[in-house]
Amino acid sequence: MRTQTTKAVIGGLVPLLLLAGCTSASDDGRTQLSLAVETSEGDPLADMLLTFADRLEETLGDQVSVTVQSGGATGDEEAVLQQLRAGSVDVAAVSGSVAGLDPIFDIMEVPFLFTDRTEATEFLDGEFGREMSESLSEEIGARVLAFGENGFRHITNNERPIRTPADLSGLKIRVPGSPARVSLFESLGAAPTQIDIGEAYLALDQGVLDGQENPLKVVDAFSFHEKQRYLSLTSHIYSPVYLTMNEQSWSGLPEDLRTGVEQAAADAAEISREAGTEADRTLKAKFEEQGMQINEADVDAFRRKVAGVREEIADGIPDDFADRVLARADD
Repeated sequence: MRTQTTKAVIGGLVPLLLLAGCTSASDDGRTQLSLAVETSEGDPLADMLLTFADRLEETLGDQVSVTVQSGGATGDEEAVLQQLRAGSVDVAAVSGSVAGLDPIFDIMEVPFLFTDRTEATEFLDGEFGREMSESLSEEIGARVLAFGENGFRHITNNERPIRTPADLSGLKIRVPGSPARVSLFESLGAAPTQIDIGEAYLALDQGVLDGQENPLKVVDAFSFHEKQRYLSLTSHIYSPVYLTMNEQSWSGLPEDLRTGVEQAAADAAEISREAGTEADRTLKAKFEEQGMQINEADVDAFRRKVAGVREEIADGIPDDFADRVLARADD
């Protein structure tokens, strides 16, 4: 059975969703689950949520009825998070905006925290990831079911290759709605500009922006490579996908459905990470074939330049969490 998917706001859909209850039962006795994500198929967040939905139905069959709202149907990521918090959405795939509700997630905004994918996934799948999920539950009443992959972020632009921090001077770079990301690019001499990701392609086309920063799979999903001359491999931040579930929705599930949800989430995370690895392997060649110039950045120079930002972000994270994470990274 293919998951019902809505990709646009139609009539009174959003108000009705806001009034809906958590994990309600349909007339035929199936548990109803409402899933939401800001982006559309092809983007890592949407792909992980859709995989999760498919795995749920494969694992639990007629025990569940799953509806996916994607492509802006429930608003931007901040709106999706608020609906998750309120319980009108049961499960959501989100990324950096979650730090606006729980500052412990700003740890993933610390630049150059991880040197490779294995290091990042071991961190998220271990004790630190569990602490993040527990904190989110306390702060907004939602848990992280699994950590998928958005990916290592790189910089594209139309002006010049970015080899050192000085090359970013004055460039208008699109960043997401994260104060930590704004501080990072300000420290590098750029002019960070917060524009919704769905509007970034047109802004690049019209010259409102000089560039943007995202994982390669996102660059491809939003076709940014069509409007950018240079791709500079900075790997400045590793961004996860947080597959999250409202706590009341979770507690309302019987044990066998919880087990199915956990398995579907684990499968979706594994597939998400495999897709990220494959994207990094193949997309650089695709972009070069379409005319982009790709260069390696001087990562050590960038790391030295943003040392103050690392401390600033750490100071804003409660308790000793950031101190323990950074001590681990420095070992």
